[in-house]
Amino acid sequence: MDNSTPPAVPSFHSAILSLPSTLHNSYSHHLPYLTYLSPLLRPYVYIPLLITAYILYHRYLTGLSHIPGPVSGTFSNFWKISAAWHEEMPQRNIDAHRKYGPLVRVGANMISVDDPTALSTIYGFKPIYLKTAFYPIVEALYNGKLLANLFTTRSEQYHARLKRASVTAYSMTALADLEPHVQPVIDLFLQRIDEVGDGGKKAFDIGSWLQFFTFDALGEINFSEQLGFLETGTDVGKSIGTIDGLLAYLSVVGQAPWLHRFLLGNPVLPHVLPLESSNEVQNFAIKMINKRKSPSSTAKPHRDILARLLEVSEKDSSKLTLEEIIALTTTNLIAGSDSTAIGLRAILYFLCRTPRAYARLQAEVDGAFDSGALTTPVKYSDGTKLPYLNAVVTEALRAHAATGFVLEREVPEGGVTISGQYIPAGTIVGINSWVMHANKSVYGEDAESFRPERWLDDEGEGEAFEERVREMKRCNMAFGAGPRVCIGRNISMMEIIKFIPALVRMYEFRLANPEKEWKVLGHWFTKQTGMDMVFVKRVHA
Repeated sequence: MDNSTPPAVPSFHSAILSLPSTLHNSYSHHLPYLTYLSPLLRPYVYIPLLITAYILYHRYLTGLSHIPGPVSGTFSNFWKISAAWHEEMPQRNIDAHRKYGPLVRVGANMISVDDPTALSTIYGFKPIYLKTAFYPIVEALYNGKLLANLFTTRSEQYHARLKRASVTAYSMTALADLEPHVQPVIDLFLQRIDEVGDGGKKAFDIGSWLQFFTFDALGEINFSEQLGFLETGTDVGKSIGTIDGLLAYLSVVGQAPWLHRFLLGNPVLPHVLPLESSNEVQNFAIKMINKRKSPSSTAKPHRDILARLLEVSEKDSSKLTLEEIIALTTTNLIAGSDSTAIGLRAILYFLCRTPRAYARLQAEVDGAFDSGALTTPVKYSDGTKLPYLNAVVTEALRAHAATGFVLEREVPEGGVTISGQYIPAGTIVGINSWVMHANKSVYGEDAESFRPERWLDDEGEGEAFEERVREMKRCNMAFGAGPRVCIGRNISMMEIIKFIPALVRMYEFRLANPEKEWKVLGHWFTKQTGMDMVFVKRVHA
């Protein structure tokens, strides 16, 4: 038996440094020329060679070398990371397609698409193109486990099951029960902007107040309780700031998802940082759910989203678990508050910068109130009958989509041909709503302008107009596309259609600095800042 001390295991660094001499000693009698080759095996030589090999492989040998794009995008994700880091993704993506055409290689394994015919291919129902690793990055922790939701899950089977179980809470039928929850929040908003603006004497940042409105409205819609944003005029629990930080993280790290495991996705972090307990939006949702389920609760029956979800769960908990209800309602508050606020900001901003459109909308709203077509409070069903109002809303959501990134999907087995070019399986493809909405073949030469009239047959074109509008609607990605389209789109539209006529009827509004453009943060959500406005109450005969 050999009792000698085993040799020490060399470190990775020392092993690498000693590799040339080791090879030489072992094989010099077989390879006398290794003496001359050994300098090539030193780290400062072979590491650059490995990097060069990596670049050449990804640029030329992955089956995507025929797709044009910015140089850094042909072998790395640097182009995407830079665009996200500098908050310029929407415009950079549009500019890239203007330069390179309908297919642009924006990452080593990613193609951005600007082809209307590809919409049904990438976001169709058969075959399903799965979501990518970008999405689960924002999954929250509950009891130490990640909570998947309708937005983040990559499993189409799970998504289909969860959607079937919850869809009735978001349906058009449910709007009849949800609409009364919105009106008190609209009333409070109209009151608060008069107070904050000192009766029209001073300007203030309407952008923040619009998100205060959407948060409180969703508190009512989901739980029959406002969250206190409008009442206090503050970011309650720093919820908005937390969401902004999380989405900024998603926007940048999501361009190279493998980084997440070394950052906020590090499994050690929950043990040293209060990641779960500091999630104020989720904590509020849990509090409301526990309050509703409490046996001692004396609250009157509600017909909000939570009530409908609990009904499904109480009938069969295997269809919808408590954890899934937490995930659904938390997502409603986060995604719904931002996207609807972005839409409302866009409507007000574009109206102020397009006096012709503002005057026409104001005339339509006033005429509808005078004729009795609209009443106070505004009914959603009545608002949907106003042609110019709906054209303004649709056009604003097109001209400034709420999301500014490619909606990533993975090419399934067998590959796909898009715009006449073959793209192999496993490649990430997708369309950025900003790119599609700027497509001139669909929306005309003035696609990047705000013009509500494009949705109206003002010139009596008849059938030609109807065909063009059908194509514009098909390519409208304001709420996504395909089976993963936003489940809350009906609720968002209901809020907007009720809100805008009430505001236009009660107030005359303008930008405090008309010559100053707003700033758009080109992250996942294209949030706007720099919207100081003045609101003056109107007098009606």
